[in-house]
Amino acid sequence: MRVRAIAVEDDEAVSRLIAQVLTNHGIEVVGTAATGEDGVALARQTRPDVALVDLGLPRMSGEDVIATIRRDLPKTACIALTAVDIPARVLAAMRAGASGYILKPFHAADLTKAVDEVLSGEAAPISPRAAKVLLSELRGDAPDQKPSSGPALSKRELEVLSLLVHGHTYADVAHALGLAEGTVQTYVKRIYQKMDVSTKAEAALLAVARGLVKP
Repeated sequence: MRVRAIAVEDDEAVSRLIAQVLTNHGIEVVGTAATGEDGVALARQTRPDVALVDLGLPRMSGEDVIATIRRDLPKTACIALTAVDIPARVLAAMRAGASGYILKPFHAADLTKAVDEVLSGEAAPISPRAAKVLLSELRGDAPDQKPSSGPALSKRELEVLSLLVHGHTYADVAHALGLAEGTVQTYVKRIYQKMDVSTKAEAALLAVARGLVKP
């Protein structure tokens, strides 16, 4: 039985691209919608396996669309689409029930990989381990069920991480803290090792989820 999907995206060109990519991947696109309200109605009507939902929808937000679909159709997985990698916005989408997120603009391979991973039980596009830790934090699992948070970050590492989370470059961080850019890069490597992540996006998501940094 073919996987069935919908796209809730107000940019017509992006919506067409999503439909084309998924169709070429063997996924049946049963409909698209340009507003949150229409997206919810479409989901209720078609009961898809997966819904790709833009977070920047007019009127009804993407987060609300995801929350409504997950409430009414718990078997429908949702993937958030976002043009801006803001941890607080991504966290809001995941709190609403999204299984993962995709940054725009995206490559066809990113989209199909994300859908495949979500339907197989993995979260996309951040690493499976980071996603599981993040989701555990958001669900509020009991302490004995949570993965180890790893070694504690030093005060300086937290300062570096906070600046990175808020969109500053290595050069910005170096200037703000009076450090050489190479020293900042060394701190970042230590942060990644301690948090067991490999990208700034993963570090930012987990830092905000754990309350280490305010979004």
